[in-house]
Amino acid sequence: MNTMQDQPSVVVGTMRCSGSFNGLMVLGRDADEGREFVEGATARGFTTFDTSPVYARGRAEEDLGAHLPADASVWTKVGIDTTTPLPTLDYGLEGMAKSLEGSLKRLGRDHVEVAFVHNPEPRRVSDIDFAGFAGHCSRTGQADLVGVSVLLPDVSLPQIAGRLPAGSVVMCEADQLDPRDTTVRHLLADYRLVIRSLFSGGSRLREVPAERRAETIAARIAEIHEIYRPEAVVIGARTGEQLDDYAAGPAWLASAARHSAPGRSHAAR
Repeated sequence: MNTMQDQPSVVVGTMRCSGSFNGLMVLGRDADEGREFVEGATARGFTTFDTSPVYARGRAEEDLGAHLPADASVWTKVGIDTTTPLPTLDYGLEGMAKSLEGSLKRLGRDHVEVAFVHNPEPRRVSDIDFAGFAGHCSRTGQADLVGVSVLLPDVSLPQIAGRLPAGSVVMCEADQLDPRDTTVRHLLADYRLVIRSLFSGGSRLREVPAERRAETIAARIAEIHEIYRPEAVVIGARTGEQLDDYAAGPAWLASAARHSAPGRSHAAR
C-alpha cells in the first residue's frame, strides 16, 4: 500500500468489469472485455486491483489471474462462500481461510496484499476472529495485511475498533463518512483507511460534462484526501475512457486549492 501522505493511491475496483453476479447467475459475462479492461488498466499505469470472489462469482479473480503482470498488487475479500449453490455467509476462521485459498488459486498467486472481511453483518461482527485470521495470514504468508470492508452505519466503527488489530485496513464508502464526526475520525486514526464509492456508484458523475470529469474527479479525491488522509481510494471505472478520467495524479492537490475557499470545510458535497 501507499504510505506516502502527499496523495492517496488509486486502486481499480473490479466489481463489474467481468460481468455482474446477481446471487443466482453471472450476467453480462464477456471474457474478452474482461481481458481488455485488465490490460488497459495496467497499460495506463494502474498497479493495484481490488476484487472479491463475489465479483462475477470468481470470474473477476480469474481475469486478474490470467492477465495481470506478476508485479501488480491484488486485494481480495473473505466471508462469503460462493462455492455453494447460493452464496452463504461464512465468517468462521476456517471458512475465511478456505475462501482466501480459493481466491489465490483463481488469481494464480501465492499471496495478496490485503484480505478484507467482506461487509460483515452487524450481528456477526462480535463473533469474527479478526486476530486469528490475521495470524493465519501471517503464518501462511497468504496476505500482507487484513482488513474489513464495512458498511456504515450498519456496522459502526466502535463495533470494529478493538476487534480489528491496529494497523489493519478499513474500507468504507465516501458517503458513509461524516467529516463532522470527530469520534469516527479519532477511531480511524488507528487504522489504514481506504475509501470507495467516491461518486455514489457513479450517479454523481452522470450529469458532469465529459470535458469536466477529470477535473471533477481530481477535486473530489483532493477533498477526501484533505479531510481523511486515506492511503487509497478505490474507483469503479468500467471502460478505458473512464480510467483515463482518473489520470490527474499530482494535480489532485492543486485542484483542491482551486475548489475551496479559505476557511471553508472541504466536506463532501
